[in-house]
Amino acid sequence: MNYDICVFGGCALDSFYYKNEFGEVPDVPSLIVPGGKGANQAVAASRAGAKVTIITKLGKDDKGQKILENLVYNGIATNNVELVDGLQNDCSNIIIDNVTKDNEIIRFAGAIDSFTPDMIQQYRNVFLHSKIVVGQMKVPKEVSVELINFCHKNDIPIIITPCRPNRLSISEEGNKELIDKITYITANKSECETIFGTDNIEECVTNYPNKLIVTLGDDGIMYHNGTEIVKVPAVFTKNVVDTTGAGDTFNGNFAAFLSRGFNLREAIVKAQYASSMKIQVKGAQDGMPYEDELDKYIVNHLMEDNDYTREFDLAYNAILKANDKIKRKKILNVKVKEDETFVTESDLLIEKMIIDDITDQYPNDNFVTEEFNNKNIIKDRTWIIDPIDGTAHYMKNSIFWGTQLAFVDHGKVQFSIIYIPKLNEIYYGIRGKGVYLNHKKVNIKRNVSFQESAIEFCGSCHKKYEEKKELFERLLSNSTRPANFMHINSCCFAFSNLLSGRSNTLIISTRKPWDVVPGMFMVEELGIKSYDYEGIRIYSNTKDIDKFL
Repeated sequence: MNYDICVFGGCALDSFYYKNEFGEVPDVPSLIVPGGKGANQAVAASRAGAKVTIITKLGKDDKGQKILENLVYNGIATNNVELVDGLQNDCSNIIIDNVTKDNEIIRFAGAIDSFTPDMIQQYRNVFLHSKIVVGQMKVPKEVSVELINFCHKNDIPIIITPCRPNRLSISEEGNKELIDKITYITANKSECETIFGTDNIEECVTNYPNKLIVTLGDDGIMYHNGTEIVKVPAVFTKNVVDTTGAGDTFNGNFAAFLSRGFNLREAIVKAQYASSMKIQVKGAQDGMPYEDELDKYIVNHLMEDNDYTREFDLAYNAILKANDKIKRKKILNVKVKEDETFVTESDLLIEKMIIDDITDQYPNDNFVTEEFNNKNIIKDRTWIIDPIDGTAHYMKNSIFWGTQLAFVDHGKVQFSIIYIPKLNEIYYGIRGKGVYLNHKKVNIKRNVSFQESAIEFCGSCHKKYEEKKELFERLLSNSTRPANFMHINSCCFAFSNLLSGRSNTLIISTRKPWDVVPGMFMVEELGIKSYDYEGIRIYSNTKDIDKFL
């Protein structure tokens, strides 16, 4: 069995006490729910979409059964959970301050102290078949040392959350060498100060680039990327209810996104949003978001203080809903239009569904769309829509098609969206806030060498044929040839190639607004260089491409 994440740690039953307005702690807890750092991190990672297992021990009693059932409910593989007769389960009393929403935790250890070093060899195959291992330094130190050494020896990335920071203190012999073997350490400010014996956090992260990640509450997160100190601002949250589990939520999501190929900053930023969601709900696990909830939260947060939040949310959901309709049942009935291009019932259905959803909320808005409104002109509050860009590709069940939309107001595109269903890619650009691919901010590689570049032509072959032919021959005649030439009719897919880095130069001959406006806005928002050549538009990250124009 292969896993994205293996959590090695403890589980508990948590009792939550919320102070009243006078600061008094009630005699009876408001909540009694499964928790514990290991379980919390596993739940957070699983809800983030990772395939998770947990290696842990539980007392074989009613409490242990309740904890186990909660792990199963959250989609965590429990075949590595040991149920032990007579073992006392861990439990915690968690007291929540009425004003600050911070917590005080009184722990009663049990099963966590029963972990032994020989468990590392016992579960070696589980570790070896996991992309990332997560540990917390709560188990006896000799067990953590054995785990870290095993992962280091076998090149398994390991994340350590040092909730017992004194066990990693560099003042203790052998701990500097142990820290060197850890892939990532995620510590709060207090934990960092305890480990390194200083309150100079910048010095700490500088000494451990791409390893030490320090959470600083309202001051965000700090780490060193190998070149400079990076300070990631905090995600502002108005409705803080309970901070319990915020760190576990961050770490579970951080591990999940790293396991899926996110780079360090991307994983940190998205995990930070997850933590922001958690603190708005009581309890440790209840507020941990599922991936789709997190994605929606990030979009809404990005649109905060934006005059078009409602419009963006409406468009985003309308595109997904319409595509889901044809995904469940492919609808064709192909016809040939006057311009000799194809149209299917799917094109008409998607466009109608999106327009109906928008008109329901904004009945007076204007539409410029390929199928029903292609004679309209762009004016204020105009929705530009191409329901299926690349209909011929859609008809052949290929990947090279998508749905795209742009919203214009006050003479400017305010946002645009491109959805590529077959690749499960959704791109969106927001004026002044950048471009995102599946909610990860897009950062384009600049000045790609000519030799490395993939150059793509887009638009019907016959449009501007002579001009494109001449440009192609000039590019090909260079002593250093490009890595690749491509051609595609689907504009949205061509723009997605440029935005994702699958291509580096886009040469586009069509001018129809529904074909080009959504993608043009995104590449311009990214600051990609653009050129005009004989009526052809060129967007490029290729170094010195202008010499050929």
